Amino acid sequence: MKFQILYDLNFHFIMLGFLIEFFLGYPDKFPHPVIFMGKLVSLFEWLFYGNSNDPVKLKRNGIFITIILVLFIYAFFGIINILSGKNLVGWIINVFFTVTIIATGSLIHECSKVISCIKSKDIESARKQLSMLVTRDTSEMNESEITRTTIETLSENLCDGVIAPLFYLFLGGVPLAMAYKMLSTLDSMIGYKNQKYQHFGWFAARLEDIATWIPARLTAFFVIFASTVLGYDWRNAISTWERDRNKTESPNSGHPEAAFAGAIGVWFGGKVKYFGVQYEKPIVGNVRETIGVKDFEKAINLATGTSFLGLVIMSMFEVLFRLW
Repeated sequence: MKFQILYDLNFHFIMLGFLIEFFLGYPDKFPHPVIFMGKLVSLFEWLFYGNSNDPVKLKRNGIFITIILVLFIYAFFGIINILSGKNLVGWIINVFFTVTIIATGSLIHECSKVISCIKSKDIESARKQLSMLVTRDTSEMNESEITRTTIETLSENLCDGVIAPLFYLFLGGVPLAMAYKMLSTLDSMIGYKNQKYQHFGWFAARLEDIATWIPARLTAFFVIFASTVLGYDWRNAISTWERDRNKTESPNSGHPEAAFAGAIGVWFGGKVKYFGVQYEKPIVGNVRETIGVKDFEKAINLATGTSFLGLVIMSMFEVLFRLW
């Protein structure tokens, strides 16, 4: 009986999917589910946004498409799960979808492209590569600013791209994790507080905040734990997390960012430019004059350690919970 419980646990396919994505990445020739989700969001935005300027109507339509799309994705992958069954075919399908859900290797690979350009002293290419990862203006950034922004991107996506998907994979398998990915896609496409989306994307942004509340705090814990294992400054990680976790506008992003910045001794925020307009973001971490390639290498180690620790700890909890 206990052997059957162990066989039915999610960690079998999650671990294999995680390792495949980390070491091999996602095959470029395969269509990615997130691209499909993005097209669905664009279609529903076109259908339900219209030319309306009525805040109430926009908010109502935004709530409607968020609920419909999240439920649709959950049901779609739930049906695939049921039809594939608890056999080798179903297991392989779960492994494949896990590879599409987790982005540890992809995140590290894309951030490393930026730093490779810096190592080659090609600042213009580094700016271009970074502009593919962030919405802020990178055209005037110097080497230190590019490196710092790349580390910041790595730290803030550690939750959304790795720990949160893992959390929902362990909690409810591929269907629940895919539903989270759809919610995350909605937030990234319509969850802005600008004139166009402040009403239409309001519900998607708030629901994503709720869904990410626990994973964000788990990420901070895993970052601090990983920093102790790697010999990084775990005391500073804790003190920076306690001091700066609530500085960011998001109720969640400050937790992993503050712990990450403290662990490797960097800082995030300050003056940034979005679409030609300059903003002053709150400072997270302790300000230093320059941040270089060695800091990025520490960041890669910390992101990798955090991801693997998160995988192992959540696997252990699933096994203990089911056997208990």
